[in-house]
Amino acid sequence: MINFFRKIRQNLLLEGKTRKYIKYAFGEIVLVMVGILLALQVTNWNNQRLDRLREQAILKNLQIDFQNNIANLETASASFEVAYQASVDLLEIIKGDQQINPEEVDHLVDIIVNKTMSYDLITGSINEIFNTGSLNLIQDSALKKQISNWSFYYSDTEDDIVIYRDYLFSFLVPSLTDKVRMRNMSVPDFFEKDLDLPPISKSEFQVNYEQTIRTFEFENEVYNNALNYMYVLNSYKVFQNYLTETLALIDKNIH
Repeated sequence: MINFFRKIRQNLLLEGKTRKYIKYAFGEIVLVMVGILLALQVTNWNNQRLDRLREQAILKNLQIDFQNNIANLETASASFEVAYQASVDLLEIIKGDQQINPEEVDHLVDIIVNKTMSYDLITGSINEIFNTGSLNLIQDSALKKQISNWSFYYSDTEDDIVIYRDYLFSFLVPSLTDKVRMRNMSVPDFFEKDLDLPPISKSEFQVNYEQTIRTFEFENEVYNNALNYMYVLNSYKVFQNYLTETLALIDKNIH
């Protein structure tokens, strides 16, 4: 094709048709520019098509992760509600004047210490978005803003969980060693069923719970721990609202 155009130019010059040559050269330049623009347009269209395909893949991965995160959060939140209620029940026993049932106290303390479930957050797809800079592929500005706020909601929730864990295991649990029969608690649910370990027998010590738990100090300890449960439950509620709102935007943008 190039040789063909070159021969035409040469023939025009040899024939002395300068004006025709100039017109032809100009037309050739225009034709080349149009070809370049068309090629660029095709390239841009293809890049946009690939970007939309990548966006859909990202959104579908986010959809799965957010659905699982909401379900896991609901399960964890329910366990904290049970632990909070056990704390309230124990506080009522502490302030009461009726005879204490040791088995009831053991049961309530077991729920407070062992029955809260960790929130196993799935962050694979969201981490990939931030690590690869793929956030710009998402066209919906509202969804992009929601995803950008992930770190704020995640960190805020984690902060309350860390405070709860530190208080529970660094302060409350050690304080129980001379107040209740911790040996009589059940084995935590998260242990694997096939460990094949011999069971631990129950304690035979007799404890005067009227003296060990009906104290001003222990009441404050249980109350502070209950407050920590409240903070976690509130953070879970805020985070759940964020996840639900973001998932709705994700669903809206999946085609």
